[in-house]
Amino acid sequence: MLCGIDLGTSSLKCTLFADNGQPLGSGRSPVSLRRDDSSGAALSDPAEWERACALAIADAFRLSGQSPGDVDAVAVSGNGPTLVAVDASGRPVGGALSWLDRRAVGQAERISAAAGRAVDPSFYLPKALSVLEGPDGRTVTRFFSGPEYLAYRLGADACSYLPDPYYETYVWDVATAQKLGLSAALFPPYVGPGQRIGRVGDLQAAAFGLKRGTPIASAYPDFLAALLGSGSVEPGIACDRSGSSEALNLCASGPCPDQRLFSLPHAVPGLWNLSGGLSTSGAALAWFAKTFGYADAQAIRDDVSAGEPGARGLSFLPYLAGERAPLWNPDLRASFHGVSLGHERRDFARAAVEALAYGLRVAADIMRENGNSISAIRCSGGAATDSALCGIKADVLGVPVETLQVPDCETLGDACAASVALGRHSGVAEASADMVRIGFRHAPNPSKAAAYEGAYARWKAALDSSLALPPTERR
Repeated sequence: MLCGIDLGTSSLKCTLFADNGQPLGSGRSPVSLRRDDSSGAALSDPAEWERACALAIADAFRLSGQSPGDVDAVAVSGNGPTLVAVDASGRPVGGALSWLDRRAVGQAERISAAAGRAVDPSFYLPKALSVLEGPDGRTVTRFFSGPEYLAYRLGADACSYLPDPYYETYVWDVATAQKLGLSAALFPPYVGPGQRIGRVGDLQAAAFGLKRGTPIASAYPDFLAALLGSGSVEPGIACDRSGSSEALNLCASGPCPDQRLFSLPHAVPGLWNLSGGLSTSGAALAWFAKTFGYADAQAIRDDVSAGEPGARGLSFLPYLAGERAPLWNPDLRASFHGVSLGHERRDFARAAVEALAYGLRVAADIMRENGNSISAIRCSGGAATDSALCGIKADVLGVPVETLQVPDCETLGDACAASVALGRHSGVAEASADMVRIGFRHAPNPSKAAAYEGAYARWKAALDSSLALPPTERR
């Protein structure tokens, strides 16, 4: 049996798998994010991650009927760039700086000058420099990314996942760090995926409910783990990673020259991952539900199902926290367009849900403009269980949207890495092909797809108008 753990922005997931990828039991526990919009701070508590991990593991064992002794290996993936600073005892110094934290603007400018290329404030090195220059900087002895920190707390050696040498500039970029006077000792050594990086120790076994001596395997950042766990390992197949944020990740045969998209090496050597999406998707729906008085997600689904394509001319821009790829505009803000006296709450709900599909289409259209075809989209995460939303995405994007037997694709990607570490598969592509299973296929509805063409044109015009406004007028 294999254990996959994924550290998300709003929850931590754990799934136990048979060797063939069959899910045996899963657990999920919430984790919080403390945000301050006035300062741009977005902080998590690593101690909370550990508590959530123990609870999720316990639930997975309870539901599976298995015991800790049945687990052959465990692997951890997670969101990023999320930074954890630790002291000499290995305990966190302050909170973890989430991938949504973009306060290190001045540090990013200095690092960009030293590196000779643009470095975003959300990346690891600007955040690390901001911590070292802060009041607790003197106590910091090492930095971790979120999932590697959690693996370390499980008993792994201190390390940094490096799926491909290309990613070094996005992680610690030690050469640039040394130009700024930072010691290489601050950054754990790199290790490739699917390697044994330690074993669960006595204290960790008691704290997390795993068996002492269980091997720990190196894994991936969450987006690469999801590619494996969704079977998006052939050019043309895309993974729609849904959660608090959302991104369309397309498996491609080569990089894309269009700088609006992320263009990064795939988990499978020789392939590439092209991506763009929404910084607030699930988070936007949570905001909408709270603001418009919906009791739960099901109530929103009921109103959406009762509506019609295009939300009767109402459009919603879901950019409540700026945007990364493909719009690259931190000042962009959310808004409703086309509101009239005739609109009802259900129209606003329909517009909010359709906006998520439209946001993904922006990225998909750029991919297509650059010669990349999309043959199928496989949905991962919380939205994978929403059949109405999956159907809307299929109609808006014009390609089949497939759900999977394991909706938390990151945890299955972790299991693929663990299987490779144990020598059961020769590589992650082979593991993914053997372990991923399709659940349901949502095919585009021709009549609805035609109706969405006009609705998307209206929505895109509203987006273009908002992008043309000066930053102070977007707020």
